[in-house]
Amino acid sequence: MRAELQRLRAAADFSLLPRAHGAPVARGRLRCSPEDFEVHEELGFEPSRDGEHLLLQLRKRGQNTRWVARRLAEIAGVEPAAVGYAGLKDRHAVAVQWFSLPLGSRSEPAGLEIDGVELLQSVRHRSKLRPGMHRGNRFRLRLRALDSDPVALRTRFARLAVAGVPNYFGPQRFGRDGANLELLTTGRRLNRGLRAFGLSALRAALFNGYLAMRITDGSWTRRLDGEITPRDAEGEPTGLLWGGGQSRASGAALDSERAWFEDYPASRRLLEAAGNRMLRRVLRVRPVAFHWELAGSEAELSFGLPRGAFATSLLREAGDFEDAAAGGGGSDVAD
Repeated sequence: MRAELQRLRAAADFSLLPRAHGAPVARGRLRCSPEDFEVHEELGFEPSRDGEHLLLQLRKRGQNTRWVARRLAEIAGVEPAAVGYAGLKDRHAVAVQWFSLPLGSRSEPAGLEIDGVELLQSVRHRSKLRPGMHRGNRFRLRLRALDSDPVALRTRFARLAVAGVPNYFGPQRFGRDGANLELLTTGRRLNRGLRAFGLSALRAALFNGYLAMRITDGSWTRRLDGEITPRDAEGEPTGLLWGGGQSRASGAALDSERAWFEDYPASRRLLEAAGNRMLRRVLRVRPVAFHWELAGSEAELSFGLPRGAFATSLLREAGDFEDAAAGGGGSDVAD
């Protein structure tokens, strides 16, 4: 297992993964302040406006999702696991997202005062928020200390808007220097949360490695013979998020999957034993309503991405942008 994880570290290192659109055409800095990275979660449904759960739309600055959920649980007098949310949002950002509290017939708790958090609205709903119940996220990003040829950068952005970008899991999923992967090699008993971090990083690294292989052989934008595409993927090529079950691919697609995953038998067994089920993730995502504005040494971008996609994966196809917040700890992902 340790040998497999050592090989997978390359799939968790953004600097080593192949780019799909050529060499970077810009350099700069990202997240010099939380306001430089704004995320707005878009729900995939309309609240029912009745029911036992209270949906809270919060704007948080400098706080991660799990910490806010624990504070909400304390205020409402419920177990932390009872608090729901649809996706994780980065700590080093200004993020608008939804949470749910199981209140039954109780009224909204007074004193929803959490450091760095503002209540925007509350509404009743019939069920708990669960991961993946949002449609996606809108981003507004500011790049600073920009060093680029403006024409080349605008041309690259225009290309990304049309052609899309590799749907890599971003560095947030793996922790600082890939530390989340190392959790599985310590030999000590991990609590549920740490084990989940490690397993999620392992699954993501396997996917990144497969996507990197498809970029290298030029097939990341086209379906292979026998490839399985979920209904909501609109014919896009996909890769496996490993777990229990069957791939169902055949032909050239099955050969491609075997070429990558058969080298990681211990990793596959671990994910299957942990109860993960086989899922598929598209290899390419296209930004929605992608707009950009360049002004001197700064740029402002706005775009939407489907749930589970990383804004950092889009940015790296344009340039090398130093994350000023990297290493600050406590990050989670815009998911």
